[in-house]
Amino acid sequence: MSSINQNTIRSHRIHLRSTTRRQNTPSAIARRTRALETRRTVLGNTIRELESDLRQQRAALATLTIEVDHALRRRDDEGNRYERLRIERDNLRYTLLTNFNQSTLGMEYSELKRRWYEHVNNEDENTPPANYYDNFKARFDQVSALFDELMETGLAPIIEQKALARETYRLASEHHYSLYQQQQSIMRIVSDLERRLTRALIRDRQLNQARGKRQRKSKKKGKKHNS
Repeated sequence: MSSINQNTIRSHRIHLRSTTRRQNTPSAIARRTRALETRRTVLGNTIRELESDLRQQRAALATLTIEVDHALRRRDDEGNRYERLRIERDNLRYTLLTNFNQSTLGMEYSELKRRWYEHVNNEDENTPPANYYDNFKARFDQVSALFDELMETGLAPIIEQKALARETYRLASEHHYSLYQQQQSIMRIVSDLERRLTRALIRDRQLNQARGKRQRKSKKKGKKHNS
């Protein structure tokens, strides 16, 4: 039996390329670089669009804010005007009533009113005949109608002004509220654009950092050493 020289037996070594080495081949690096540049280009376009939209919305918001302020001042002015007319109407009613009560007709009205209420509340067997109070009631109704006409005629102009002021105030309030709602809507749009732009800028910085690292690695690999 022949002896086998163990030194003549050589094992065949299998050289496996590591995953890291395969991933770092020039073609793989180039693909990742191109993909990175593509993402940076797309992101750059997105950032420019967001910045443009944000400028437009901020300009619209600034203009609308001025309109809202003007509408608010007008609403308040109309509200104050309505309140002044209301007070003026109350004062005029008091003046008309005072002047009427101090007039001859007013004093007659007060006396007729007193006697009529007294008759209604205290009627008994000693009261005058019914036709007496019928005539009395007719005069009381006549004077009451004159009083109502006097008050209505005297208050009519200011009541008309007050009604117009109330309608103007209502329209001014609705206009302000409509503009305010639009302002709030644009403010929400601006806030959303600002958040999106902030996220895009953060992502852009991250991609720039990744690009810088790849460039430094590429320079290191391509550097030649003289022996």
